[in-house]
Amino acid sequence: MSLCLVLPRHRFGSSRFNTLILLLFRLFYNAGSFDTAPAIAPEGTSISKMLNASAPQAFDVTVPVNAHKANDQCLPGLLRCYQKLSTKEWLHTLSDQASEYSNWKVCSVTWIKALASPFSHEFLQFIAEDAVTGRRSRIAAGREENGDWILVGWDWASGQTPSDHYELPLPLLSLEFDHPQSRPNMLDLSQVLAAVTERQPYYRFRREMCWWYAETALEDMKTKYGGSIKEWQWSRYRYSFIVKTSFIRRNILTKHAEAFKTQLAEGLNY
Repeated sequence: MSLCLVLPRHRFGSSRFNTLILLLFRLFYNAGSFDTAPAIAPEGTSISKMLNASAPQAFDVTVPVNAHKANDQCLPGLLRCYQKLSTKEWLHTLSDQASEYSNWKVCSVTWIKALASPFSHEFLQFIAEDAVTGRRSRIAAGREENGDWILVGWDWASGQTPSDHYELPLPLLSLEFDHPQSRPNMLDLSQVLAAVTERQPYYRFRREMCWWYAETALEDMKTKYGGSIKEWQWSRYRYSFIVKTSFIRRNILTKHAEAFKTQLAEGLNY
């Protein structure tokens, strides 16, 4: 029986558990279907009602015609060169250049677990599209030990990652905004990310770590702007430590993560 049936996921980060017990639970924890945290969503709100769509498989994702490769795009300056900005800096930058990025809409937000990272780091990546030209860019966001960061201008096509926090990306959940007219813009998303940082600004291993940040930001986006949740095949591994070493190879998970990494290099769908 899954531990999620015995101990609700929102109690796993509680200080009721010491670090050693928390580590042991996280090694065996499997999440159920994604639902909205009561502390964030309005009373009575539940994402689980919207999970009727079949879960996308890592090998089945097709790249849309308008999802250009990153190195083929003529992007505005902020999205062209690699930068690592705090959520506050990202918000201020977009606010100062609001007119230049007013047409850039968020198509999807995907929750990722980096299999080869220390402590199974989790982060978000989102696809933004210029509603006029159709140009796209992928941007990453997440909590690290030294702060909450936005990574822009990352050369995804190269297959290289900015740090080991992002090695072997395994998709867990995607929040998709299917209707172009109602999509939030990049400034909307930057406000949500900055607000999550302000709510709990410090990394705490037993609760407000990268998993908490990814979940909270995605839930806030769903609550504010709607969209549809799609669970990937391995979504049950969110909030869990996945031990991956030269002896514990995790061949199936690694195969799916490598396939997804290839898709990220070839197109801009997720």
